[in-house]
Amino acid sequence: MKFTAEQIIDKSAKWVISFFIASAGLWLLAAALLAYCAAAKLTDPFFLSTFEFFTYGKVKIAQANAFVYGWGGNSIFAVSIWIIARLAQAELRGRFLLIASGIIWNVGITLGLMGILDGHMNAHEMLEMPREIWPLLFISYSVIASFIIVTHRSRSKHETIAPQWFILASLLWFPALFIIAWNGLEINPARGTLQAVLSMWFGQSLIWLWLTPFALGVAYYLIPAITGRPIDKYYLAIFGFWCIALLAPWSVVHHLEGGPVPMWIPAIGTVMSIAMIFPIAVASTNFHATAFKDIDIVWNNLPLRFVIFGTLSYTISSYIGVVFSLPAVAKLTQFSIINEFHFNQRVYGFFSMIVFGAVYHMLPRITGKDIPVGAKSFHFWTSALGVLMLLLAYLIGGLTHGVLAQQPSLDWASSVIASIRPYFLITQIAFVILGFSQLVFVINIWKVLFPNPFQFLNNSSNDSAKNAVA
Repeated sequence: MKFTAEQIIDKSAKWVISFFIASAGLWLLAAALLAYCAAAKLTDPFFLSTFEFFTYGKVKIAQANAFVYGWGGNSIFAVSIWIIARLAQAELRGRFLLIASGIIWNVGITLGLMGILDGHMNAHEMLEMPREIWPLLFISYSVIASFIIVTHRSRSKHETIAPQWFILASLLWFPALFIIAWNGLEINPARGTLQAVLSMWFGQSLIWLWLTPFALGVAYYLIPAITGRPIDKYYLAIFGFWCIALLAPWSVVHHLEGGPVPMWIPAIGTVMSIAMIFPIAVASTNFHATAFKDIDIVWNNLPLRFVIFGTLSYTISSYIGVVFSLPAVAKLTQFSIINEFHFNQRVYGFFSMIVFGAVYHMLPRITGKDIPVGAKSFHFWTSALGVLMLLLAYLIGGLTHGVLAQQPSLDWASSVIASIRPYFLITQIAFVILGFSQLVFVINIWKVLFPNPFQFLNNSSNDSAKNAVA
């Protein structure tokens, strides 16, 4: 049997990708469990109160790290390897080192989360894991990213297209962000408020310059691959890329509105946030003008349906974020739970939905087995319901919180907190739905990756039985 070039590439990357997808799924479940615990504590402060490991401050931080580094990191490795190898038309190199580095990455995250839950953590946003863990994570990440870049450099065609631009940039921007933040927070610590500013900048930039470009790159690959059409107004894609690269690191500082920093810093953030309209509009035009030329394909192709849900979420919520960056609006929302809306929209509504679509698209190609349509459809609708409930609760609850907090005559406990408690209850229900949805996803992928995990043991038992009879 003669294999095509794509089949040879998929075969070379099969076990590496399977490892990272399986790891990502387990971290997704862990993050879902921690997210529910954190949400439950907002409605019932005594939930799991007898366990010192499960205080709200610990669980909430552990959930964010498990999601971003565990689920996000592993899924970025898996999908990046497949897309970059496919576009390069080159077999994957360094498979043993990639899996070994992946094991180190996951062990490091596990130890880091144990440290957080035990109270041994840093106070820096998305750098809370014990400082001893970070060199381990940085080295393992560098090895994985290096092999992906080596695969790209061995490409047969020297032209670099939009998916490669975005995915490779995200792989390079993470270590750049980390080195800047680690130097300013640990090696040569900044003083005063500058330390808090740098901490905030890293946490927000991690979403904008690591998760976001990766997800956009995946969308740029999958939409034309599934629809069979080139990206509409493709020439705008690279313009959108450079807009994100130049504007996003500055736009995040609008979150400092009302903080003890010079006014020109959040002012720059506001200007840059408004300018982010350009890359948002570019992505919306590229994706939706291409996909919606045939709405039947979007509706009937489940991987594409996941991707389009993610791109729509990115577009709508990004415009909302631009509005919330305006000083007059920020006064109401800055210190409210509206910030949870932004985080969950990025990681659940945008990043995760696109990753789900990518995994469902590539698994049949690397394993030769497809997931039943009903299982994928059930996962989509439960995910969509959970995401919409979560985002609406945080959006409406955040606006309510912000408006009431501006009225000093109101009693904080009986008026402000009591008014937003129903929205916390809705988020708790939403996390239950999302947790169930993510369990379905993990079952779907594990049944394909490891259809009979005990096959070896069964074969050994059968062989022993045959020998005994003989």
